[in-house]
Amino acid sequence: MNNFLSNELIQKVREVTGLRITEFDYEKLTTWIHARIKVLGLPDFAAYQAYLGGITDLSQDRQMLSDLLTTGETFFMRDPGQMDLIRRVILPEIINRKRLQKQLRIWTPACATGEELYSLVILLEGLIPDPEYWDIDIVGSDINPVFIEKARLASYKEWSFRGCSNDFKSAYFKGGIGSWSLNASIRSRVRLLVLDLVNANLPDYSKNLVDVDFILCRNLFIYMNMDAINAITEKLSACLARGGVLMTAHGELHAYRQSGLQVKIYPESLVYQKIDGAALLESAADTTPMATMFLSPKAFEMPKESLIPMTYISAPTDGGHLMTPVTLPSEKSSDELYALAWRYADQAKFKEAIELYQKLALIDPMQAQLHYLHAVISMEMGDIEQAKSDLRKTLYLDSEFIAAYLELITIQIQENKPEMASKSCDLAIKALQKMGPQESIPCLKNSTVFDLKQYLANIQEGLTSILK
Repeated sequence: MNNFLSNELIQKVREVTGLRITEFDYEKLTTWIHARIKVLGLPDFAAYQAYLGGITDLSQDRQMLSDLLTTGETFFMRDPGQMDLIRRVILPEIINRKRLQKQLRIWTPACATGEELYSLVILLEGLIPDPEYWDIDIVGSDINPVFIEKARLASYKEWSFRGCSNDFKSAYFKGGIGSWSLNASIRSRVRLLVLDLVNANLPDYSKNLVDVDFILCRNLFIYMNMDAINAITEKLSACLARGGVLMTAHGELHAYRQSGLQVKIYPESLVYQKIDGAALLESAADTTPMATMFLSPKAFEMPKESLIPMTYISAPTDGGHLMTPVTLPSEKSSDELYALAWRYADQAKFKEAIELYQKLALIDPMQAQLHYLHAVISMEMGDIEQAKSDLRKTLYLDSEFIAAYLELITIQIQENKPEMASKSCDLAIKALQKMGPQESIPCLKNSTVFDLKQYLANIQEGLTSILK
């Protein structure tokens, strides 16, 4: 590492930008900071670190660092499988649900130069039978004002159409010398905003970023660190209307659970749907990995009054102090305690969940699902190394534990380890091949073995293109 680029400075850049900074970024980051401290009139790198830690408005630095460390790569109808799913299933379901209100709100955060934003407008063509009677608001935002201006102009080179047919271009664009201009009838349907997701207060009523029916946020989270991923997905979840849908790129988000989002898997993609808290608890038995994956239904028949309060004492651990219960309700079976541990994890009561995990581990440490529980808790608490260790233990004890593969693949993608992620996809697909094609996976609503195999194949296809 360059001597100027200390670990403390790298961590401060991570905190300010929300970006994942890897060793592959160090050289260009060093060069950029050299230039930046000259512009700011600062004496050295330590002064720039102090500047980042001050109360100065850092929006300009965040924007420039985002430009430096991300690609802004996009094109029309990117990922045909996802686009087809949006056209056939996602948008029609939303339109049907909103047919009485006749109000539709769509948002593409991190829209870059607008190709995916305008793809959604085109997909809407013909889906609404009476669009003149609808209030339709389609918003694109990005931290980069240069990108937003390019999206506003909506003039694109051939590279933006890779994979698109000539019929597509001629239907919605006018050709020019070396570029294609989007028809005004499409371009006029969108609002464009400069918005810094890391620093934004959301929902934002002044910008109508509230009660959104569909959010398409692709290839943003691959650049973000865990704190930023959690913060941004919480914001996006808060912006969704009840029943609203969030879609990301393959493998970007399923290791990061946010309250109120229910996972749904289709062969083409994994999506997240916003439901209220009561509905989330009611649907937990067949929709989320938490609290449902390996338990018999009777484990969920505990009345609320049976959740007897416990007495706790403070006990030292390697990480500080852990509140340890003096006693556990003796009338509960291991299944019931395990269900209760998941319920605590769902409610972000991690200390209580860990207490039950530790008790259950003493009873039978060879239970794969127990290590998976601890992996999920570790991810929620930001301890990715512990989570990876727990996931490896899970798969050692049960090589067909599909949920553990999904979590591990996401972590490997986030850590920019495509070869490892591809191998994990292989192992997961082999495990799925031992099951019947229509067999349901307990933790994922509307998903079958066939769905998951197709989903993993889509992830692997993307990883293959990276490795070439």
